[in-house]
Amino acid sequence: AEEKARENVVVLVSGDQILVQGTPVASVSEVMASESLTIPALAEALREQTGRVLQREVLDNVASREVTIMGDKELPYRLLKRVMATCSEADYGQISLAVMQRAPARQAATGATPEGQS
Repeated sequence: AEEKARENVVVLVSGDQILVQGTPVASVSEVMASESLTIPALAEALREQTGRVLQREVLDNVASREVTIMGDKELPYRLLKRVMATCSEADYGQISLAVMQRAPARQAATGATPEGQS
């Protein structure tokens, strides 16, 4: 309870966009059409977040800068590789991956929730 929460930046890769802290920065179709290994718009957005989100002691220590990449299990490896390479280029030393869970098809279609949850 006395330990401060770790500060990190979240990159969300949806079916059609890449978002940094909830703000769209690039379209997946444009990134996939590009030959570049990195994504310039993502790199710029990550650098902007460095001073805004991360604590002062992390700013000078590249190895302790954290970014979490969120996506679903259908995310193409080629796209994930580009996002990870861009995070490294933008001086983030710790990259975590998080998989978004989807509701089962029957549950999503009916809007039902599991028993005991509302």
